[in-house]
Amino acid sequence: MEHKGMDRRLFLKTTGIGGVSLAISSGLAGNAPASETAKDAPAKTVPTRKLGKSGIPVSILSLGGIDWTTQQNLLRMGFSMGATLWDTSDRYENGKSEIGIGQYFSKYPEDRKKVFICTKASEKAEAKQVSDAIDTSLKNMNTDYLDLFLLTEIKNGLGNLPSGLKEMVEKKKKEGKIKLFGFSSHLANDKIVADSIALGWVDALMITYNYILMQKDEVKKQIDACAKAGIGLIAIKTQGKGPDMAETPQALEATKHFMEKGYTLEQAKLKAVWNDERIASICSNINSVTILKDNVAAATDNIKLSYHDLGMFKMLADSECGQYCQGCGKCLTVMGDASRIPDVMRYMMYFTGYHETDRARRLFRELPGPVRNTLASTDYSKAEAVCPHGLRIGSIMRKASGLLA
Repeated sequence: MEHKGMDRRLFLKTTGIGGVSLAISSGLAGNAPASETAKDAPAKTVPTRKLGKSGIPVSILSLGGIDWTTQQNLLRMGFSMGATLWDTSDRYENGKSEIGIGQYFSKYPEDRKKVFICTKASEKAEAKQVSDAIDTSLKNMNTDYLDLFLLTEIKNGLGNLPSGLKEMVEKKKKEGKIKLFGFSSHLANDKIVADSIALGWVDALMITYNYILMQKDEVKKQIDACAKAGIGLIAIKTQGKGPDMAETPQALEATKHFMEKGYTLEQAKLKAVWNDERIASICSNINSVTILKDNVAAATDNIKLSYHDLGMFKMLADSECGQYCQGCGKCLTVMGDASRIPDVMRYMMYFTGYHETDRARRLFRELPGPVRNTLASTDYSKAEAVCPHGLRIGSIMRKASGLLA
């Protein structure tokens, strides 16, 4: 079949795959139908890795924080498949993510000890506010302890942490209310990593990591430094979607390459991250049975990507890095934090890359009115001048003002 000139979406449609993973149609095993390969085989469960120096095993695939009040069966299915790291936040779905987990533990209290709960809180200026957030999350999720608690939305390193935070964390650990503590951020991973290592008491970090970022020498050094310091790592944004990413010929070539091996490109992107065993888990926004099965299939086939496979991702990253916001925050140095450029970039990524239109619009509506109302008229030339990857920031902001409003 001649694919020249055909974009990836049309290619998938033509080959009959669409949004359904090859993992289901081929079972990730010699292209035989899953119904045949799974007939007599025992059900596989998601493997685990130790989270840094804590030594605590966590599933390499986690369930992300959707509205679990309406997805109890999906949560149960994920648990049965071994996806037992559950990531959430007090803000996800206006609190319904945590509340849904609490409802689950009310039904299945015996499952609590087998689940690793990671939750987060943001915009806390005082240690007491962080302490109160921990207590609220415990109540929401109907549990006596949290396995990992993260402060999130950290934008400029850890230089302005709440006074007394370390002492509060130590107190909560002694009380048995939290086991581990760390930070999560979409921005400036380099600062978060360096500051966490300097602090010396950080257990784990949730960082952006994918096939694009793993090509960068500075990111490789960050992963090395965390491993040496014993800081556990959980990866987010592993699909590497951009705020306005166009299909490329390289994406079509990579899609064809991995299809022939029995993977979708999306599954292969997960496996590229898992290839580095210092990444304990991938936090994935799993909101359907299909996505759950696809991701679990990729996690349980025990096959690592080859050198040639990783070379395909190097090619793909080279072609797409100019369309991907890497969260370096350099645009903020000339436009100011109040411009919220990286936030809008992320919401556009949700909208165009993940097709989570409601989520993107809801988050956009939470931005200050002056930011939303001036996106289309603001001059972003200074931001574009300092963007190391040449993103068309002004064009993306104007598009966001129309799509997300």
